[in-house]
Amino acid sequence: MSGLTAKSDGGYVVVNTSPNQANPVRVYYLDSKCKVTRTVSYPASPRDPEDLAVASDGTVWVADTGDPSTNKADRRATIALWKVPAGGGTPIIHRLSYPDGAHDARALLFGPDDVPIIVTKEAGGTAQIYEPSAPLQPRTAQGVPLKNVGSWQPKRTGTANFLGAAGQILVTGAAQSPDRKRVVLRTYSDAYEWDVPDGDVVKAITTGKPRITPLTGEAQGEGIAYTADGKSFLTCASQNGPSKILRYQPVSAAAAQVPAAAGSTGNKADNRPWYQKLSLPQIINIVAGVGVLGLVLVVAGVIGIRRSRKARRNAVDEGPSSQPGKGAQASVSGTGGQAGVPGKGSGGQGPAPAGAPVPADPRSPGRATIAPHAEQQRQGRATAAPADGRRPGRATVAPHAEQQRQGRGAVPPASPQRGGPAQPGRGGGGGGGNVYGGGRPQSGYDQRGGRQEYAQPGYRPEYDGDGRYFSERI
Repeated sequence: MSGLTAKSDGGYVVVNTSPNQANPVRVYYLDSKCKVTRTVSYPASPRDPEDLAVASDGTVWVADTGDPSTNKADRRATIALWKVPAGGGTPIIHRLSYPDGAHDARALLFGPDDVPIIVTKEAGGTAQIYEPSAPLQPRTAQGVPLKNVGSWQPKRTGTANFLGAAGQILVTGAAQSPDRKRVVLRTYSDAYEWDVPDGDVVKAITTGKPRITPLTGEAQGEGIAYTADGKSFLTCASQNGPSKILRYQPVSAAAAQVPAAAGSTGNKADNRPWYQKLSLPQIINIVAGVGVLGLVLVVAGVIGIRRSRKARRNAVDEGPSSQPGKGAQASVSGTGGQAGVPGKGSGGQGPAPAGAPVPADPRSPGRATIAPHAEQQRQGRATAAPADGRRPGRATVAPHAEQQRQGRGAVPPASPQRGGPAQPGRGGGGGGGNVYGGGRPQSGYDQRGGRQEYAQPGYRPEYDGDGRYFSERI
């Protein structure tokens, strides 16, 4: 049931909005025990009946004003008021049209001279109030234009209802007291009552201060009416299956001014668990929020994994590259002239004599040049030992076989990394020395000139920050 009014004989008149096989869309007359005594059919299918109101002459009017569709193509061009004759008969349609587009309306009142007043149900909370701009005309196709005469906004009272906070600001029904001195608008959660001393309903709603009566816990409550004596509210719910008519005692003017803590009939504490207070829209929002959060976490995880893999690939790509002497043999070749040592002249022709120092590089006097092994073999020059696997990028020069046989030492090449002077091996027929030292102090040739000494055991020339391998003395 979506609309309700009380009769003077104790019965009720109700309308439904959703057709089904048991209860087609009609006007139903009930006795005091809610038993159907008669029904009135419409001459044409109504669109969406939502409320009932009684004119000053006792005529019942049906507000066929519902328009909940969000599809613009399905919105209504006109709404309708059906007049139901008091003595029975066929309802008569009176069409109306909004000046500013379609609205969903659930509340109907009558002002002075029985001018209909329509109050809309707005999702934003501010209800709009409309009146016809001209007298009603029966059975018109275009409808009488409406005009906006005011607005009103319900409060977020916190009263429990099936829609939660949203249901507290949606207007779903209206009624007038039998003496027309009071009017009431309801939401899904509360009833707002105003005094109308001069009969101006719009003025009372838009400028007056209402008394709020909680309608706690109703299942989609939409209809409201006064009892025949005007002392109580009657409400009904728009739901499938049986619907009860509920009775409430309105908050009096004196009680409305007393704080709720002093014992007034204000909102009762809702002691239900928080999850039972959630409305359907709130549950949908929570589920959607969890879904969005999960999607964000998945995307963040994928991005993190890809970045981690890319960083590992870059670390591998930036590892040790090919360096001289690594994993291959190298030979020493001389191309320059003399550098203060015995040997051949410029051109480096012929193999180096046994025990002779390697000719210097003319591009860098006093330094040896590492040449590919194959080229050195072709030229017959001394060969270097394989690279030291413990020290990537360093070549360790070993004595030539002939020099080993004769017991002579070989002069090692300069470090290809540091560019310092060549380090002589251990002399005295000791079979050659280690390029990194470790022998006793002994004189040797220095291709840069002068004499030099061997380093002490454990000396590592690559840690010598001044670029020189050994101390010199003149």
